[in-house]
Amino acid sequence: MDQVEFETEGRNAGYRFVNTSVKPNLVAPNHCHDFDARSLVLGGEITITCDNTPVTFRAGQCFEVLAGCMHTEQVGPQGVALLSGRRRTGGSITREAFESDLRREGFEIVHGGQKPDFCEETHAHDFDARIMVLGGEITIVRDGKLETFKAGDCCEIPEACQHATKVGPEGVAYIVGKAQRRASVN
Repeated sequence: MDQVEFETEGRNAGYRFVNTSVKPNLVAPNHCHDFDARSLVLGGEITITCDNTPVTFRAGQCFEVLAGCMHTEQVGPQGVALLSGRRRTGGSITREAFESDLRREGFEIVHGGQKPDFCEETHAHDFDARIMVLGGEITIVRDGKLETFKAGDCCEIPEACQHATKVGPEGVAYIVGKAQRRASVN
Protein backbone atom coordinates (compact mmCIF):
# COMPACT_ATOMS: atom_id res chain seq x y z
CA MET A 1 0.00 0.00 0.00
CA ASP A 2 1.42 3.42 -0.89
CA GLN A 3 1.44 6.42 1.46
CA VAL A 4 -1.43 8.31 -0.22
CA GLU A 5 -3.68 5.24 -0.27
CA PHE A 6 -2.81 4.44 3.37
CA GLU A 7 -3.58 7.98 4.56
CA THR A 8 -6.78 8.30 2.51
CA GLU A 9 -8.12 4.97 3.76
CA GLY A 10 -7.22 5.89 7.34
CA ARG A 11 -8.82 9.34 7.21
CA ASN A 12 -12.00 7.74 5.88
CA ALA A 13 -11.92 5.45 8.94
CA GLY A 14 -11.56 8.42 11.33
CA TYR A 15 -7.77 8.51 11.85
CA ARG A 16 -5.75 11.75 12.16
CA PHE A 17 -2.22 11.43 10.76
CA VAL A 18 1.20 12.93 11.45
CA ASN A 19 4.66 12.11 10.11
CA THR A 20 7.05 11.19 12.92
CA SER A 21 10.57 9.89 13.29
CA VAL A 22 11.84 8.19 16.41
CA LYS A 23 15.46 7.96 17.48
CA PRO A 24 17.33 4.64 17.30
CA ASN A 25 16.92 1.93 19.92
CA LEU A 26 14.02 3.58 21.78
CA VAL A 27 12.15 1.06 23.94
CA ALA A 28 8.61 1.72 25.14
CA PRO A 29 7.84 -0.85 27.85
CA ASN A 30 4.52 -2.68 28.07
CA HIS A 31 1.68 -0.15 27.82
CA CYS A 32 -1.63 0.50 26.12
CA HIS A 33 -3.28 3.51 24.51
CA ASP A 34 -6.73 5.02 24.83
CA PHE A 35 -6.84 5.31 21.03
CA ASP A 36 -6.52 3.03 18.01
CA ALA A 37 -3.12 3.45 16.31
CA ARG A 38 -2.35 2.71 12.68
CA SER A 39 1.10 3.32 11.15
CA LEU A 40 2.94 2.95 7.86
CA VAL A 41 6.71 2.52 8.16
CA LEU A 42 8.46 4.96 5.83
CA GLY A 43 12.02 3.97 6.76
CA GLY A 44 13.94 2.03 9.41
CA GLU A 45 12.18 -0.55 11.53
CA ILE A 46 10.08 -1.03 14.65
CA THR A 47 9.16 -4.19 16.55
CA ILE A 48 5.73 -4.37 18.20
CA THR A 49 5.20 -7.15 20.74
CA CYS A 50 1.60 -8.14 21.56
CA ASP A 51 0.71 -11.31 23.49
CA ASN A 52 4.44 -12.14 23.81
CA THR A 53 4.72 -12.27 20.00
CA PRO A 54 7.20 -9.80 18.48
CA VAL A 55 6.64 -8.66 14.90
CA THR A 56 9.12 -6.38 13.11
CA PHE A 57 7.83 -3.87 10.55
CA ARG A 58 10.04 -2.26 7.88
CA ALA A 59 9.61 0.32 5.11
CA GLY A 60 6.35 -0.14 3.23
CA GLN A 61 4.70 -2.25 5.92
CA CYS A 62 1.69 -1.23 8.04
CA PHE A 63 0.68 -2.13 11.56
CA GLU A 64 -2.26 -1.45 13.84
CA VAL A 65 -2.58 -1.49 17.63
CA LEU A 66 -6.12 -1.17 18.96
CA ALA A 67 -7.06 0.85 22.04
CA GLY A 68 -6.48 -1.13 25.23
CA CYS A 69 -4.07 -3.64 23.64
CA MET A 70 -1.01 -4.13 25.89
CA HIS A 71 2.17 -3.99 23.80
CA THR A 72 5.83 -2.97 23.74
CA GLU A 73 7.65 -0.99 21.07
CA GLN A 74 11.33 -1.39 20.13
CA VAL A 75 12.82 0.95 17.51
CA GLY A 76 15.60 -0.46 15.33
CA PRO A 77 19.26 0.66 15.33
CA GLN A 78 18.70 3.23 12.55
CA GLY A 79 15.53 4.74 14.04
CA VAL A 80 12.15 4.65 12.36
CA ALA A 81 10.12 7.09 10.25
CA LEU A 82 6.36 6.61 10.38
CA LEU A 83 3.12 7.98 9.05
CA SER A 84 1.14 7.50 12.27
CA GLY A 85 -2.60 7.77 12.73
CA ARG A 86 -4.75 7.90 15.84
CA ARG A 87 -8.46 7.37 16.23
CA ARG A 88 -10.25 7.96 19.48
CA THR A 89 -13.53 6.09 19.66
CA GLY A 90 -14.72 7.73 22.89
CA GLY A 91 -14.98 11.23 21.41
CA SER A 92 -12.58 14.12 21.85
CA ILE A 93 -9.35 13.78 23.80
CA THR A 94 -9.27 15.31 27.28
CA ARG A 95 -6.59 17.76 28.33
CA GLU A 96 -5.22 15.17 30.76
CA ALA A 97 -5.03 12.45 28.09
CA PHE A 98 -3.37 14.89 25.66
CA GLU A 99 -0.68 15.78 28.21
CA SER A 100 -0.23 12.10 29.12
CA ASP A 101 0.30 11.21 25.44
CA LEU A 102 2.87 13.99 25.11
CA ARG A 103 4.82 12.86 28.18
CA ARG A 104 4.77 9.19 27.11
CA GLU A 105 6.11 10.14 23.67
CA GLY A 106 8.93 12.34 25.01
CA PHE A 107 7.48 15.78 24.27
CA GLU A 108 8.32 18.85 26.35
CA ILE A 109 5.02 20.42 27.48
CA VAL A 110 4.53 24.18 27.27
CA HIS A 111 1.41 26.08 28.33
CA GLY A 112 0.93 29.34 26.47
CA GLY A 113 -1.17 31.56 24.32
CA GLN A 114 -1.27 34.57 22.04
CA LYS A 115 -3.02 37.92 22.12
CA PRO A 116 -6.08 38.64 19.94
CA ASP A 117 -5.42 38.94 16.20
CA PHE A 118 -1.73 37.97 16.52
CA CYS A 119 -0.24 36.85 13.17
CA GLU A 120 2.90 34.94 12.23
CA GLU A 121 4.23 34.93 8.70
CA THR A 122 5.17 31.66 7.03
CA HIS A 123 7.86 29.85 9.00
CA ALA A 124 8.96 26.38 10.11
CA HIS A 125 10.23 24.89 13.38
CA ASP A 126 13.20 22.63 14.05
CA PHE A 127 10.95 20.42 16.20
CA ASP A 128 7.69 18.49 15.94
CA ALA A 129 4.78 20.27 17.62
CA ARG A 130 1.43 19.02 18.85
CA ILE A 131 -1.10 21.62 19.95
CA MET A 132 -4.33 21.46 21.94
CA VAL A 133 -6.42 24.64 21.99
CA LEU A 134 -7.83 25.37 25.45
CA GLY A 135 -9.70 28.56 24.62
CA GLY A 136 -10.17 31.01 21.74
CA GLU A 137 -9.09 29.97 18.27
CA ILE A 138 -6.14 29.88 15.90
CA THR A 139 -6.03 29.42 12.14
CA ILE A 140 -3.08 27.58 10.65
CA VAL A 141 -2.26 27.87 6.96
CA ARG A 142 -0.18 25.04 5.48
CA ASP A 143 -0.01 23.52 2.03
CA GLY A 144 -2.25 26.37 0.84
CA LYS A 145 -5.10 25.27 3.14
CA LEU A 146 -6.60 27.17 6.07
CA GLU A 147 -7.73 25.18 9.10
CA THR A 148 -9.20 26.79 12.23
CA PHE A 149 -8.79 25.11 15.62
CA LYS A 150 -11.04 25.95 18.60
CA ALA A 151 -11.22 24.81 22.24
CA GLY A 152 -10.74 21.04 22.43
CA ASP A 153 -9.22 20.74 18.95
CA CYS A 154 -5.72 19.32 18.42
CA CYS A 155 -3.27 19.52 15.55
CA GLU A 156 0.22 18.43 14.66
CA ILE A 157 2.89 20.46 12.91
CA PRO A 158 5.87 18.31 11.90
CA GLU A 159 9.40 19.66 11.92
CA ALA A 160 10.19 21.77 8.82
CA CYS A 161 6.48 22.14 7.86
CA GLN A 162 6.01 25.61 6.37
CA HIS A 163 3.01 27.28 8.01
CA ALA A 164 1.55 30.64 9.05
CA THR A 165 -0.80 31.40 11.94
CA LYS A 166 -3.55 33.91 12.74
CA VAL A 167 -5.12 34.14 16.19
CA GLY A 168 -8.84 34.89 16.53
CA PRO A 169 -10.37 38.06 18.01
CA GLU A 170 -10.47 36.59 21.55
CA GLY A 171 -6.86 35.40 21.57
CA VAL A 172 -5.88 31.78 22.09
CA ALA A 173 -4.73 29.62 25.01
CA TYR A 174 -3.06 26.29 24.29
CA ILE A 175 -0.86 23.42 25.35
CA VAL A 176 2.05 22.72 23.02
CA GLY A 177 4.18 19.60 22.97
CA LYS A 178 7.63 20.07 21.43
CA ALA A 179 10.02 17.26 20.53
CA GLN A 180 13.21 16.91 18.56
CA ARG A 181 12.26 13.51 17.16
CA ARG A 182 13.91 13.29 13.77
CA ALA A 183 16.26 10.41 13.26
CA SER A 184 18.49 9.74 10.31
CA VAL A 185 16.80 6.80 8.63
CA ASN A 186 18.31 5.11 5.60
